[in-house]
Amino acid sequence: MLASSKNLIGFLVVFFLLKSSAILAQEEALIRYCQENRFNPVGLSKSLNDSRKSTPSMRVLAAYEKSLNGNYLGFSQDVLALKSIQGNTLKHPFIRHLYQLQRCELQLHLGEFTAAKEGLRRVVETARKQRENQWVSQAYRLFSNIYLHENKKDSADASNYKAIAFAKRSNSKLELALCLHQSAITHAQFSNIQEAVTQELLALQVVEKLNNNYYECIFNRFIAELSLDAGNLREAENYLRKCQLKSGRISSKRLKLENDILRARIEIRKGFPKDVLVFLPTSVKGLEQLKGYTSLGEAWMVLGETYNAAGQTKQSLEAFNTSLTYFEQSGEPEKMASVFHQIGLVYLSKRDLVNAEKNILKSILIRNKIRERTRIYESYFALANVYADQGKKQQAYDYLKRHTDFLRRNSFSIDSKKIEDLTQTNSREERERLIETQEEKLQKELKEKEILKLQSDRQLLGISIVIAIFFLSAVSVFFMIRQRNTLQEQRESEMSQTLLRSQMNPHFIFNALAVIQSYIYENTPEKTSKFLVNFSRLIRLILENSPKEFITIDIEKEILSKYLTTQKLRFEDRFNFVIDIDEELLFKRALIPPMITQPFIENSIEHGQLHTVERGIIEIHMKEHAGMLTIEITDNGVGRTKAGKIKKNKTHKSMAIDITRQRIEIMNKKYKGKGSLTIEDLDLENSRGTRVIICLPIIYENTTFEAYEKSTDNR
Repeated sequence: MLASSKNLIGFLVVFFLLKSSAILAQEEALIRYCQENRFNPVGLSKSLNDSRKSTPSMRVLAAYEKSLNGNYLGFSQDVLALKSIQGNTLKHPFIRHLYQLQRCELQLHLGEFTAAKEGLRRVVETARKQRENQWVSQAYRLFSNIYLHENKKDSADASNYKAIAFAKRSNSKLELALCLHQSAITHAQFSNIQEAVTQELLALQVVEKLNNNYYECIFNRFIAELSLDAGNLREAENYLRKCQLKSGRISSKRLKLENDILRARIEIRKGFPKDVLVFLPTSVKGLEQLKGYTSLGEAWMVLGETYNAAGQTKQSLEAFNTSLTYFEQSGEPEKMASVFHQIGLVYLSKRDLVNAEKNILKSILIRNKIRERTRIYESYFALANVYADQGKKQQAYDYLKRHTDFLRRNSFSIDSKKIEDLTQTNSREERERLIETQEEKLQKELKEKEILKLQSDRQLLGISIVIAIFFLSAVSVFFMIRQRNTLQEQRESEMSQTLLRSQMNPHFIFNALAVIQSYIYENTPEKTSKFLVNFSRLIRLILENSPKEFITIDIEKEILSKYLTTQKLRFEDRFNFVIDIDEELLFKRALIPPMITQPFIENSIEHGQLHTVERGIIEIHMKEHAGMLTIEITDNGVGRTKAGKIKKNKTHKSMAIDITRQRIEIMNKKYKGKGSLTIEDLDLENSRGTRVIICLPIIYENTTFEAYEKSTDNR
């Protein structure tokens, strides 16, 4: 009996030792995962679901997971429950560091900013003593978030700068990406959208190299949100699609539902609120089930905007009030102010001026309290409208004056063109990186296959090596010669095309300057000013785009529109023009050589004598036909026969036609097309009018080329 008892005790001791070892192994694995570049909250959630959370370290990690997934209520409860833990109970230094950060984050949620900053200073001091640069960086990131809640821009920027500096000294590339993301959030809050996009693109490039799909999704979505704020709907949809692709690869329901919020905002901006009501209420319910409280406030606010746009004001107000509840719980006063502002606008649309004034004043009060000095002026403008409708002219004037004075002092308006250029450039570079990555993977697989083959054929090793060396040498020489010839032909083609473009520009600029000179001498100063404003934008477009091999067809449309408007001003609106481009070409972002149509349009105006013709008109039509980009330019001018008799400079026309034919020949050679140029009379019986038909190989912005052709910009 005594022997049996001893055996049982021994068995229990061994069992508990093995169990403790297994738990410690799980903890170590999770800690390593949290500190690696492949880390993401979805993976952490899965690991925690598969493990026991009874130990203090596991409880700290569980609270961390809830914070990352937006469950601030669960996070707050877990951190408060952890207060009873003694400091020496947490054995691992990283867990102790993480717990201290969580306490500071909880103080931030509770609005105890001073206490949170004091705690973070201690975290920084401890982390620096232990020479843990990544931990220091994490602390400064949280510092920046606190300063954002206090609307202290300079302090937030300084914290971001320190966070990035320490992240660069650490071994964590992911931490650097998160610091750049925090910097982008800071710039966005203070309406510096262009710099926010720049910082977020840098963060995106870092996580793309790490192949971290989760944060690629997060960063692509934020770029989409910034593009939407800048008014670039096309780029917003483009980056949202990228985000949806990445979220699909990691099978995260939460990310998909959060993507629906942005999708709804885009559809509202496009004017389709009824389409949003098909899916957004279901997405809101899904977020409630997942306890994604951080996103729920935003979701209900967007739902309120949707109902309002659809004319359902009662449901709109209910949604806004629900949104207020979530923002109040998460401690986001700026968001609450935005909701009160929206509620005020709803009441204003209903002509309920009392409630409109009440809610807009609440928005202003909150923003004054948190010292917000940008969006508050939107509320000033709305309140001015309320007072104007109430007949309180002086108060309406005072608030409107505050709004206009702010606009005059602050040139923070968004340059959407620059932001679009940034996002498009990143898309091109992303394609290049993808091609290079695929080539590297292919080369790696070929090498591994070759090694396995050599190992399986050891008996014929000697012969195989000789044959392989001979074969690879021959193939390498063949491809080297072929690639060298191809690259040489490409360089010659590009040099020729660059030369041709350089011939085009002087003629256009010379004629344009002649237009300015004649117009200044012949017209009033008011009209001259209008002419110069239009022409300055035209010159800027030409200088920006003429050096490029290709530009998108919507940019070409803008250049032609500006040029024709300038000529109309010159000739006192004696002719009209029509530019008709197939919507499919605009949607697919077809590419066209810059300035290729301008010489013929200039001939129509100058030599077609359009200003002397009754109801003179130029029509430009662009469409896709039989796999080619067809450009048709027609005018009802005097015709080629009469123009040939009266025009003085035939050399210019001949040079323009010859240059255009050469440009088309170069494109045909480079892109294996069948482009052509045709010039004919429009009215054969009366020899009046001219039709020019230009056919070009059709190229879209996302066209894939050979390895030596990086992009259609040939960069």
